[in-house]
This record gives sequence, structure tokens and C-alpha cells, in this order.
Amino acid sequence: MPMMVRRWGSGNARLAPLTAHGQEVLYAGDSHLGRIDPARLEPVWHVAHGLPSGAVFRPRAAGPLVLCGGLGEIGAWDLADGERRWRHTAQVQLGVPWVTPELTYVGDGHELLAVDNASGQVRWRHAGTPDTITAYAPVLSGQTLMYAPGNGVLYALDASRGQLKWKLDRSPEWQYLRQLHVSGEVLVAGSYKEMLYGISVSDGRVLWTFNAGNFINSHHVAGDAAYLWSPTGWVYAIHTRSGQVRWRHRTTDYRSNGTGWGPLMAELVTRGGHLYALDMKQVLHVLDRETGDEVRRIPMQHRLRPTILPLAEREAVVATDEGEVLLVRW
Repeated sequence: MPMMVRRWGSGNARLAPLTAHGQEVLYAGDSHLGRIDPARLEPVWHVAHGLPSGAVFRPRAAGPLVLCGGLGEIGAWDLADGERRWRHTAQVQLGVPWVTPELTYVGDGHELLAVDNASGQVRWRHAGTPDTITAYAPVLSGQTLMYAPGNGVLYALDASRGQLKWKLDRSPEWQYLRQLHVSGEVLVAGSYKEMLYGISVSDGRVLWTFNAGNFINSHHVAGDAAYLWSPTGWVYAIHTRSGQVRWRHRTTDYRSNGTGWGPLMAELVTRGGHLYALDMKQVLHVLDRETGDEVRRIPMQHRLRPTILPLAEREAVVATDEGEVLLVRW
């Protein structure tokens, strides 16, 4: 059983996923935003963010700032003391942002915006097909920014000016690409259904496909491996250059009355040689990244939100359903 080392109140009834910033933790929720140093008993700072729709997306550090937002508004706060710098209100509905030290790329309706982090001003806009919602995060590789606004098209833009480099129309196969990650020169893209794609960053060629057998969840890329969980009852490790399966680990055997892991809503996370998976039965599973063997199974003692941040081999930060942030060791 894990031991609770420290507990912090967040001021939130509901927390968004937590974010690691070095060895510190950023948290946000329906009403408050804050920064935690795990060595301290109290948060470094803790402020009411005032976002009308709450903070739905995890906060993200951007140089001297923290970017935090929800469906209706995104804003910037000083990383040092939590003082608010600016707020940007959605024209339609904001999506998950991609944050760099200088710019934040975020969807608003069918458009993708590049927002200057220092001022909050929009530098450029790129419009996909009207009547779509750019809900999922873009991804940056060098100076190529890629996003899929929900019209079955993947766009690659010049990140500094928003000009189109290439586009890939696979609308018969997908509407949205939900999760975009880059591994070397390969974009690893998870569709809204059961397909994982390896796509060339340079020209948009589809290099490989992998059928997960069902809805893809908790898609995560680290190094040259893509990890995902499928509701068919498997965690897969896929080589990002070839699309070949490195290993798979059975989480639930539906042939034997469905016993096994709970469903995965928390993102898969890697640290060192391990892959961490927090299931909905409140059990943390630790797998060997090279073999897929389960090396540790840790029943948690609290009702947790689907978010896990491993800080060391036997230490992690988690969030409870009551809005608390906990440091646990096992």
C-alpha cells in the first residue's frame, strides 16, 4: 500500500490533470490555479483564476509564465508568483493548447490561433472547414505545426506565419485525429476510432497504420515507442518508425468474465524504464518499458482523478476526487 507523505488543498471541487514542471507540480481546476514544491507543506502560490468555464485543460509552463484555460477562455499567469498577465476569450470554443515559450497554439471553433505569450495578442489564424471545432491539441515539430480540426484533414503549417506546407485528406477514414505526438520525423496520430497512424512530418505520407481493435485511449509517445491502451484489453508498445508491435500486455481477459484491470482514463506516463498506468479501479500498474512485464501493482487508498505524475521510481503525485493533491510513496 502506498504511504501518503504530503497533502495540499487546491481550492477546487474538480481538478484537471496535473502537470510536472521539473520536480514541481502545477494544478488547476474549476476555480483555482497553483504551483507546488513537493518539499514544502504549502503551495508556492495559489490563486483564483477567474476563468468562466473553469480550467478544463492541464496548466502548462511557458518560460516565465503558466498558461491555463478551458472551453471559454485561456490566460497567462506569472510562474514566480501567480499574478495574472492576460486573458483571451473564445469566439466560439477553445480546444486543447500546444504551448511553447513564445507562442501558444490553440483552436477556436474551426480556426487555429497563434497567441503571443507575452501579450496575449493573436499573431495569426488558420481556418479549416467552417462548422468544425478544433478541439484537440496541435503538435509542433521544428517549424512544422500540425493539427486536425475535425473535417478529416490533417494540416501542416509554418509555425511562425501559419502558411500551409501540406495537407492530408483521409476523410473516409477519420473525422478527428485525437492525439498527435512526434517521434523523430514521424507524427504518431491516434484517430477517433481504432487506428493509429505513422505519418511523415516532412510531406504527410502515411508510413504505417496499426489497428488497435477498438477506441484508442491513453496514447503516449516516448523515444521511439508509442504506448496505448485499447478497450479490447491490451496495452501495446508500437515502434514509431515501423509501426510494428514491440510487445503487448493483457490488462483484461474478456473471455474469463472480464477480470483484470479497470478501464484507463488517465494518460499513460513514462519515467525512466517504466510505464505507469492508473486504472479506474484505483490501481496503479507499473510496467517495464522494454518487455511490457508488470513489475508492480499498487492499490491506491483514495478516490483519485485520472491523473498520475511519477516524480521518482517509488514516488508520485496524484489528485483526489475531493480536489486535493497528494504526494505518495510505496
